[in-house]
Amino acid sequence: MKKAIVYFIAPAMLLMTSCSSEEGQSAQTQATPVEASVPQESAASQMHATHVVANQATITSLPAMAEGGLPKELVCMVNNAYMGKDQFLVEFEGKQYYGCCEMCVKTIQNQKQVRVALDPFTGKEVDKAAAFIALKPGSNSDVLYFESEENYRKFIN
Repeated sequence: MKKAIVYFIAPAMLLMTSCSSEEGQSAQTQATPVEASVPQESAASQMHATHVVANQATITSLPAMAEGGLPKELVCMVNNAYMGKDQFLVEFEGKQYYGCCEMCVKTIQNQKQVRVALDPFTGKEVDKAAAFIALKPGSNSDVLYFESEENYRKFIN
């Protein structure tokens, strides 16, 4: 019975918490684990998923692909998602990355694997700060990172 309550309460708490990327705000509400059996990393992942879905619900129109790809400042590079509004700027080693909340800011600063992606056309590692970013075909928010616009064009054709 106790576990059933934890499985019901923990997701409810996660839905009630969120991080905000509203301009000028930098505070984040963090969920507190209900019981030690609820992994903190899993709870953080669920909170991010809830946050991304909430932000994506506010997207009213998809961006036109401009020269240079999607505007980097509108992409959460941790969640690899087009968010439709300005994200937090994270300067790291002279490069500019973007995240949707303070948790993303810390993740970008501390984890190299979120600052890079694989170009889906060549399979080469690409720094997200220098990448050509495009919406994944068939998606309203998932993004892909390419070494160049040429690789993107080849990928979609």
